[in-house]
Amino acid sequence: MPIDSDAPLPSYVSGSLPGVETVMNHRIRVDGSRWQKALADRGLPALEGALADPGLTFVSRSDVFELGAREIAPENAFQLLYYSLAWGLGRKARNLPKRLDGLAEDPERTAELLVDAWTAVRSREPAEDIYSILATPKGKARIPQFGPAFSTKFLYFAQGPTVPPRYVILDKVVATNLHEVWPGAPKAGWYPDTYERYCAFMSRWADLATDELHGERTVRADEIEYAVFHRR
Repeated sequence: MPIDSDAPLPSYVSGSLPGVETVMNHRIRVDGSRWQKALADRGLPALEGALADPGLTFVSRSDVFELGAREIAPENAFQLLYYSLAWGLGRKARNLPKRLDGLAEDPERTAELLVDAWTAVRSREPAEDIYSILATPKGKARIPQFGPAFSTKFLYFAQGPTVPPRYVILDKVVATNLHEVWPGAPKAGWYPDTYERYCAFMSRWADLATDELHGERTVRADEIEYAVFHRR
C-alpha cells in the first residue's frame, strides 16, 4: 500500500523532536584505516579529511553535509559518497569489500552518475527525477552494490548544510517504523515515485510539527526522519 499522505503527526514524533543541533551532531564511529586499505586495494580514489587519518574517528551528519557544499566534481563526488557510506555503515561496515567492489567495476560511470545526481540536487529538481539517476524505475541500483537506502543518503547529504533538506534518508528502519501509515512498505528498495511521495510526506509532517510549536521554530524534514528512526 502507498504511504498515507494525510496521516496526522503521531505523538511519538511530536514528543521527541530532536532539534537541528542534535541531528547535525548525530555521529558514527568509523574505522578509517580499514577504509583506506580497502580503497587502495581496489585502486579507488583515496580518502581525504578525517577518515584519511589512521584508526577510529567519528563522522557526524554535519561533517558529511560540509562535503555536500563543495564544488561539484568527480573527485569531490567520491569523497561525498565515501563519507555517506561510512556514516551509514558505521564501525562494523558490513559488506564493505563487496560494496567497494561494486564501485570499482566502473569508476568513471560511478563518478558520472554521482555528479549528475549531485547537480540535480543542487538545482532542487523533483525527488523522483533525482532518485531516478541512481536507481532504475524498479528501484534497482544503477551503481553496483550502492543500493537504494545509500542512494537516499547520498542525495540527502548532497544538499549541503545551508538549505532545509527536502530529500530525506529512507532505509529499512524508517520504513519499518512507519508501519501504521505505510503498511507493507518495501524494506529493501523503492520506486522513484515512492521516494517522491515519502519525501513529500516527511516534509508535511515537518510542517505539522512546526504548527504545533506555534512559530517557535521551523522543524526540518530530517528531524522527522531522525525521530522515526529512533522510535521506541
